[in-house]
Amino acid sequence: MRTIPAQATRGLQEAVLSVFDIEAIARPMTDVGNYRRLPLPDAPPGQFAAWQVPPGCTRIEQLLLAPPDDTVPGGCLRLVKFHGLPQRVMRSSQRSWDTGGIFDVDVFTTDVERVYRQLQCHGWTALGEPVDYTEAHFSVRQVVAAGPGGFMLAMIQRFSPPVEGLAAGTAMSPIFNSTQMVRDFDASSRFYVQVLGWHRSLEFRIENAEEPGAEVLGLPLPQARTARRRIGMFHPTDPAGGIVELIENSDMHGREFDAYCVAPNVGLLCLRIPMADLRSYADEVIARGGRPCAPLQTFDIAPYGRMSTFSIRSPEGAMLEFFQRSPS
Repeated sequence: MRTIPAQATRGLQEAVLSVFDIEAIARPMTDVGNYRRLPLPDAPPGQFAAWQVPPGCTRIEQLLLAPPDDTVPGGCLRLVKFHGLPQRVMRSSQRSWDTGGIFDVDVFTTDVERVYRQLQCHGWTALGEPVDYTEAHFSVRQVVAAGPGGFMLAMIQRFSPPVEGLAAGTAMSPIFNSTQMVRDFDASSRFYVQVLGWHRSLEFRIENAEEPGAEVLGLPLPQARTARRRIGMFHPTDPAGGIVELIENSDMHGREFDAYCVAPNVGLLCLRIPMADLRSYADEVIARGGRPCAPLQTFDIAPYGRMSTFSIRSPEGAMLEFFQRSPS
């Protein structure tokens, strides 16, 4: 197994998806999305502690799905299967106005229609049909596809501004963003800006507008025409970027899944973000009132090598794991 480098604070290294069946996700992501399989050993004991896995888990099986472009080390999807424990879906029978945990991960594509139809052949569905819309300064076509185990994958074909470096015919880009549905936008925003020290790169509201909610998020009519939504993008280092998107739907109240978005349950378990100086960053987060759910520790994270890591949960149950290559 070759070691591949983790990127340094450029963005999202990977999303970790807990699954019932690794092949059920791996097959469409490779056959349709052209992601590459990187076989991995089982997760080491340190990972059990970092994810606070309950006693009784016999192994954490892993497979890394890497984007097709070998020159891009980030934006991967790590599939993990917990053995020996009972599980439930984190956001079970979810609707887009239910809150808690991580709702989806996002990729770019050059042909939403074609890629979504191919995913349907693997049994996937979506919250609505692919739809064109304009939001903030973006003009896009998008679908939020739903795969096994409640896995939500937003596929975005951006017309303007164009996506830099996206080759013609790309089915799926590296994962670049993720969405969290939140009850309290202000509280979650304060967590990212004041506790984590991230940049808020974009914030706007949608009012008296049916789209994109009626198709992209599956909001029922006529509520979609009047539902007030608040949206924000956040990034640890890039003032103009975003790897976490918050959406608050203040007029539609759903279930709260916070307590279920933990190991070994099935769904998007965490986002992994590399940092240039992890220890200093962890100290800063704690000094600003952050309460890590796992302290700074060091263990092997294949295929990157020996890594130091610590994790923290958002006010509504989304886990973020920060890491850096360990000198030892």
